[in-house]
Amino acid sequence: MPGKAGFYRTTARLLGAIDRRGLVLRYRYGDRRLLEECVLPALDADPAVVSVLLVGCAWYTRHYPALLPSAEVITMEIDPAKAVFGGARHIVADMAHVDAHIAPASLDAVICNGVLGWGLDHPAAIEAAFAGASRCLRPGGLFLLGWNDIAPRNACPPDTIAALDGLAIADIPGLRTHSVVAQARNRHCYQAWRKPLPA
Repeated sequence: MPGKAGFYRTTARLLGAIDRRGLVLRYRYGDRRLLEECVLPALDADPAVVSVLLVGCAWYTRHYPALLPSAEVITMEIDPAKAVFGGARHIVADMAHVDAHIAPASLDAVICNGVLGWGLDHPAAIEAAFAGASRCLRPGGLFLLGWNDIAPRNACPPDTIAALDGLAIADIPGLRTHSVVAQARNRHCYQAWRKPLPA
């Protein structure tokens, strides 16, 4: 663990120095470009969005909070060594316990990208994570899921997750569709839902 944590700290320092020179190194894959150049800016432009949870941190997500300057951004990552890539408010925890760290009905959006099938794998943990995220959303709040629809990453596809049944299908911010395959090579999909408003 100390070796990995030290490597990540060094990486974060080097990337920070590069970022400050105005050159932000990013993944250039289509799915990340769509998220960074379309979805997150559209979410930030929505005046109703003032609090966002980003689940999953890595070197290529370190700048995501800066893409949402109008919102309070909370980051969450299970690996404590990756906290250096999180935002100013960062939670080290498994998403299955999200509602132990975030108050009910306090978030306008939850973005869970590259987590389902990449550590969040067991059906019971997936149900707990998504049900917890739903409880943390305000009515009308957005749940955006990014996942790979290829084996073995798609062992628990969204249409089998009961926790999503209580949410309404919605358009992805910046797009006029509920679902899009953003990267053909790994079948990386984005799908969006909203917590229903009170009747």
